[in-house]
Amino acid sequence: MKPAVPGQLLGIQYLRAAAALMVVLHHSLEQLPAYASLLASHHFGGSRLRNGVDLFFVISGFIMVLTSSRTSPGDFAVRRVIRIVPLYWVLTIALLVVLTWRPELFRSTVASVPYAVKSLLFIPYANPAQNGFMYPLLVPGWSLNLEMFFYVIFALILFLPRSSRLIAAAIVFVAVVWLAPKFQGTAYGQEIAFFGNFKLFEFLFGMMLAQWYVRGLPRLAAPVAAALAIAGFAALFLELPGLSYDPGDLLEVLADVALPSVVVVFAMLSLEPTLRARPARVLAYLGDASYSMYLSHIFTLGVMRYVWVKAGFDRVTLPHAFAFEIAGIAASIAGAVVVYRCVELPLLNGIQGAYKRWRKPASRTSAVPS
Repeated sequence: MKPAVPGQLLGIQYLRAAAALMVVLHHSLEQLPAYASLLASHHFGGSRLRNGVDLFFVISGFIMVLTSSRTSPGDFAVRRVIRIVPLYWVLTIALLVVLTWRPELFRSTVASVPYAVKSLLFIPYANPAQNGFMYPLLVPGWSLNLEMFFYVIFALILFLPRSSRLIAAAIVFVAVVWLAPKFQGTAYGQEIAFFGNFKLFEFLFGMMLAQWYVRGLPRLAAPVAAALAIAGFAALFLELPGLSYDPGDLLEVLADVALPSVVVVFAMLSLEPTLRARPARVLAYLGDASYSMYLSHIFTLGVMRYVWVKAGFDRVTLPHAFAFEIAGIAASIAGAVVVYRCVELPLLNGIQGAYKRWRKPASRTSAVPS
């Protein structure tokens, strides 16, 4: 498989859009508990939709290797901060403002200065409004706490020769996952346990996939790749009756979400020539806006729920429940496009432009012989 420019990988873009939409649908199902119960009774449960985050983690490991193999650790760290932090901070601060102004728009969020500081600094904490789960004020940001931890590890392995980076990352991930439980009962045991999440290995699998891709990953025939993608998505979506999945069991995590996520990404990479022949520009654009969608949909769904109830549309019937889900997804997409165009892109362009201008004089100075 011939490597392509990462920005031109339509399959990855489509998967970013799909992963964000899965998370949106998962959270929309939680907005009105009566709807969630009704839909669950008709076998339309939403718990498996949260596996969109696992897709994001595999994609993240894959993209980091493809785009940063020749990058210095410092440059990598700065670029990742520029990419992740501004929008997250803007929306977290916006959440604090809205909580003070219209707290009824949110079902379960408690604001305080310590919680705000920890949320902004990507420090996990037991959130009392979320049953003690390690969620920040802006709930989807829990995955960013793990993502930023991965970036720290990735920046450190960039000091090493390229040939040893994957092995070093694997050693660090295994060490973290093995050591984290040993801090249980200590002052920061819960926070350390958060970073020992088995989902760390999904970043590693994405890195491995990127290594194979760069070296010429064998491409499957399009029909086989399509079937594999469908099978992978089915494994991520389906909740088989009688089976319970334990997030604390490594083998179950690997088989339940990590392996299907890797299979889906691999299949979409194989489908890249087919996807390029007939590109779906809307899906590609939603892939661009997926970060905005992932962070902003909580606001949109909160407004949707408030308006829905105020308008008297909250009758507990199947048509009303489905109508709310459809309206919530449509509104979340529209909101994401607005946030992407009006907030994320201007922030990125402005800060990245300033960073490039700052680096140019430094580069010229360092190029002058001493």
